[in-house]
Amino acid sequence: MILTIFFGALIIIVFKLISILKLDVTQIITLNYLVAVSFGFLIWDQPLSFGVWQSKPWFEFSIIIGVFFIITYRLFGFSSDKAGLAITAVASKMSVIIPVLAGFLLCHDHVSLLKITGIILVLVAFYLIFKPEKGLRINRHFILLPFLLLLGNGINDTLVKYTQHFYINNDVGLFLSFVYLTAFIIGIVYFFFSQVLKGRLFSLKSIVGGIVLGSLNYWGAWFFIKSMVVFQASFLFPVVNIGIVSLSALASFIIFKENLNKTNWLGILVAILAILLVSLG
Repeated sequence: MILTIFFGALIIIVFKLISILKLDVTQIITLNYLVAVSFGFLIWDQPLSFGVWQSKPWFEFSIIIGVFFIITYRLFGFSSDKAGLAITAVASKMSVIIPVLAGFLLCHDHVSLLKITGIILVLVAFYLIFKPEKGLRINRHFILLPFLLLLGNGINDTLVKYTQHFYINNDVGLFLSFVYLTAFIIGIVYFFFSQVLKGRLFSLKSIVGGIVLGSLNYWGAWFFIKSMVVFQASFLFPVVNIGIVSLSALASFIIFKENLNKTNWLGILVAILAILLVSLG
């Protein structure tokens, strides 16, 4: 679980660097999926074919999750641009409530007052950490976008947990490879029509960025699914999400000299309290 948080925070830092260096996000995201696919295929020591993929009990889920992966990536970018980055980030992380509820209803996670209190504080912490000094602002014409992102992220996380709980055995790496393969196929089609037809090809910087992001993406997801075997969803999802947000906020403060106001620091303290309560619950 600690490695999941670590890789998740590194992914956010990489995206900050992509923004600072003004690299092509579409190219990097597309290549990142190809790199993630490659990792899974490299460590799989048995014959590979479409028949092998189709024979797996998680076959249909890997396709659905792969589609959700790339849709939510695109939706995050669109919502950030139209509705505002702060409200988009809050909506993205508030989606944690959906897999948590699924954990209670589908996987019969343990329920306690401490855990429920901790989960509520996690949501409060998300709001405080992402809240800028002048408050959250949203373009009301695009208010549906953050809501769709919340649903998309929440449903995707729930599908991953459901698939892990009922269908994945010792083939986590192979499952992830086909999830990313689905996302890559959609991404490369989009890239072809949006850039290749206009004469734009992958740049060297995008290739390097794709390799870095794809490596972090694959192993972060791998450790996350492995953690699902050990921890209940109602514990894992809140702790991992708030851990990633808090660690990346601190890293941005140290590395990029980003200002954290008093509200943001309060959010980090609330996050620590929330993790303690969820852990004790």
